[in-house]
Amino acid sequence: EPVVDPSLKVNLASNYFPAAENNYYDLSEFEDASGNVYISVEYKLLAQDKYLVNIDVDEFTYDPAVLEWSEDYNKFGDIVNFFPFAAENGFGPGQVHLTDAGRIVANYSGVQPAAFAYNEDGSAVTVIKAVFKVLDRNAGETTVTCNLDTLSLCDLMDEPYAQYRTIENGVIDPDAYALAEYSVDVEPASQEPPVALIIGDVDNNGVVDINDATMLQRYLAEFADTGVDLSDADAFTRADANQDGKVNIRDVSQIQRIIAEYV
Repeated sequence: EPVVDPSLKVNLASNYFPAAENNYYDLSEFEDASGNVYISVEYKLLAQDKYLVNIDVDEFTYDPAVLEWSEDYNKFGDIVNFFPFAAENGFGPGQVHLTDAGRIVANYSGVQPAAFAYNEDGSAVTVIKAVFKVLDRNAGETTVTCNLDTLSLCDLMDEPYAQYRTIENGVIDPDAYALAEYSVDVEPASQEPPVALIIGDVDNNGVVDINDATMLQRYLAEFADTGVDLSDADAFTRADANQDGKVNIRDVSQIQRIIAEYV
């Protein structure tokens, strides 16, 4: 049977980062050795030739009935870390101030020099990362929200270090997006739902009936406006009812046999 609905859809919301979503159709593909499933939600920033001075996450929320923030997977050494770019580049981890069920509050305040907001190859860096254990695999849908209170950038050598206060008290500067591009990633990458091809279903409505035989017969007779386009590989496969690599009158007969349950 074709799979239509994902087991879990994770929606990402934010007052700064763009909305995103990820559909998981078979979470068992991502089980670890213990049978647990973990997903990583990452918010990325690209501020070319800028230092990232300060970032305050005022409200990072999730549904604790569906996801569990994994402290073990969010550490730099023995310290809980919410801002991997700083720790990985030698600037020290950020601080997590609150980890109530379903809510995290954290901040990173850079010291001189603050952390580069981009990699040497010019690619974006992950400024915020949260790893979750999936508690309810059949929740259907859940939302993770990341709202920033402060985001400050500065030029490489200029002072004061908080020269560009991109976000202050939750209010985004009108020029914020000219200073820093952004993105949201959910790992693993999205899975595409499997495509179900029903042999003989010429009109692709999910069933094989007399309309399919009639439509194909009219197409072979070169009637106009039959609605059949066999230039599409999937459409050709559905019309090639006897699977001999050709579409001809034998396929019409085969569809009639399918309808009569001879095949």
